[in-house]
Amino acid sequence: MNVPETYFQRLPAGFEGLLEHHLDGLYRFALSLTRNVPEAEDLLQDAVVKGLEAFRLFEAGGNFKAWIFAILMNAFRDRYRKLQRQGQKEISIESMESPPSVGAEVFDLMLKEEVLSALEALPQDFRLSVHLVDLEGMSYRDAALALECPVGTLTSRLNRGRGLLKLSLSELARERGFLAGESDKQGRLS
Repeated sequence: MNVPETYFQRLPAGFEGLLEHHLDGLYRFALSLTRNVPEAEDLLQDAVVKGLEAFRLFEAGGNFKAWIFAILMNAFRDRYRKLQRQGQKEISIESMESPPSVGAEVFDLMLKEEVLSALEALPQDFRLSVHLVDLEGMSYRDAALALECPVGTLTSRLNRGRGLLKLSLSELARERGFLAGESDKQGRLS
């Protein structure tokens, strides 16, 4: 596709460079929100367009990552509200694609699929908190800004999400023989 050079001249100075550093993370976050590749791509596109339109309001030297992730989260909320108004209260699990492989560089482990499945099984508030802080490396403050909640709420969700993830993975580790079960521990003490 031939895009005229004037198209790129219309982009606000600095927007493309800032966005380029965060596109992969934004896409992974959109996948975590939608759990559907085409919807994630549409959501990301909406967020980029909204960010582009609002970039004139962005304060130079501000935290672009938290700002653009908040725009993505708001775009997702807008889509969800629209679905609710149209009578579709929830997106059915059956209509979703299987969870995508996110954060491959972080979870390049033997149990990668199990870890991702356990993460995807978390309730949304916990999953998104863990995703932003542990996968995207956001600070608590920035993740709270992106999710539009107080830092204390984010911390609570993050701790609860990590706890549920730990519980789920420790059960899996026992099943696979990586951790001794309670009965194994008692047998050794006798």
